[in-house]
Formats: sequence, structure tokens, C-alpha cells
Amino acid sequence: MNFNQQPPRSPSSPSDSVDGEYASLLQDEDSSAKEIGHASATSRSACRLERLVRVATTIIVLCTVIDMLLLLYLGVHQHSANKTAGSEDHDDLEIRSPYVNLASLYSQTSLQSSKHDPIVNHARAFVQISSTEPHKVFPPYGLMRPTGDGMVPEYQRHLLVTPTISTVAQFRVADFGMENCSLSITVPPRADSKDHIHDEPATLDIWSYPVTKKLDMQKLSFATRPAGGTLLGSLPVSFGETHRLPGYRCLSGSYQTFEFRCSTPECKIDVMGDGDRASGLYMYQYQTV
Repeated sequence: MNFNQQPPRSPSSPSDSVDGEYASLLQDEDSSAKEIGHASATSRSACRLERLVRVATTIIVLCTVIDMLLLLYLGVHQHSANKTAGSEDHDDLEIRSPYVNLASLYSQTSLQSSKHDPIVNHARAFVQISSTEPHKVFPPYGLMRPTGDGMVPEYQRHLLVTPTISTVAQFRVADFGMENCSLSITVPPRADSKDHIHDEPATLDIWSYPVTKKLDMQKLSFATRPAGGTLLGSLPVSFGETHRLPGYRCLSGSYQTFEFRCSTPECKIDVMGDGDRASGLYMYQYQTV
């Protein structure tokens, strides 16, 4: 008989209960610590995300403000540039000669230049002005024809002169070495012409104006015509004839501006020039080198 054998311990003994509660408490503390650590990590992550969003938002706002300021600056700068460009008269700018130093070259050589026929130079437009309607602007072109791009003027030059109406024309002198200019008028024979000349032969008085820039033919009137004109000469006009004024010195590239008036109180001249041929009123340029 074994007296040292101890009876089995009951599962519900007080010792087991204490150990189980202690173990359970330790497990609860571990779980709580883990939850607290997880919450802390989540909070730190949320704080970092919030700071990142705040920084990104600040950068976006700054970039937007900078862009708006740049757009405002560019708009003001462009407006100022357009205003300045609009206020400048580009026709007042100097016309630079494309024939630089050619005069010096010809003066320093004994070579004989080639002979050239006179050049027929046409005004780009003739404009009528009226002394009885000083502010009226007549259209610079007559007949118009339709094209794919709209209406364009026919290449016609209408010289109309009466006791109250005169015609203004402006020429641009072409080519170096052709700087002797002569105003000319050619009228076909009466039977072949639709022109009108009252009290033939009629006479034109030609006034020259010291204009150095291109005229705005779309705004020209008797009240706005150039000032300071001087009488260049008188030119006869008759059917079947060509008449010319004596030649005068005209610088290549310069503008030559004239007003054509009646010489007598009852005159009426209505002559049309067509195409690029020597017809109507035109300018001859003769060789000078």
C-alpha cells in the first residue's frame, strides 16, 4: 500500500483559479498595449497625412496665385504694347534704300552703264476731293470685281477734274539710276475713247506737295489734303496726244505727291488709265547713271 500517493487535484482548486486569472489579466494587458500601440501608430500616420495634405494645398495655392499674377502681368504688358504700337505712325519711319552705296560705286568707276528705256510708273490710286464738300471722302478705287477672296479694285486710274473737284495722286519712285521723273498724260483718239475733255485742249495745273510718307487714301478729303503745295507746271490734255512736263530730279524710293486742278473756270477733264501701259496720267522715269 503506497501511502505517498497524493490524491488528484481538483480543476476547480483555488490555486488554479488564481493562476488562470493572472494569465487572463496578462493577456488582457498585452491586448490593450497592442491596441494602444496600433492606435498611436494610426494617429501618427494620420498626422503625417494631414501635414502632407496641408503642404500640398499650400503649394497648389501658391502656384495658382503666381500663375494669376503672371497672367495679369502679361495681359497688362500686351495691352501696353498694343497701345504703344497703335499710337505710333509706322509711315513716319525712315525708308531705307535697297541700293546702298551704288551712287559711290558708279562715281568711282569709268565703266559705262547699260542703257535702259524709261520706266512707266503708275500711282497706286487716284483720289478725288471737292472744295464744295471739304469733309467728304471719295472712294479711292472705281470699278470692283469679285474674286475668290472678295472684291478687288480694277487696275484703273480715274483722273477727274472740274472747277470744284480735283484729283490727288501719289507715286513711289522706283529703281536706282532712274531718277529723272516726268509727269505725262496719254489720251487715245476721240473715236477710240470714252474719255471726256471739255473745251479741248484743256489744261491741268499740277501742284506738288512736300510729302515724305504714304498717304492714307481711305481718309483723304479736301480738308485733310497735304499742305504747302507749290505749282509744278501746267499740262495740256487732248485726244490722240501724249504730253509731258519737263523732267525733274526724284530720289529713288521717295514719295511724289500731286494735286491736279483745272486751269480755267469752265474746264472738265475725265480720263481713265487702264492696266500697266502708258495710258491716262502716269510718270516716266528716265535713266540718270
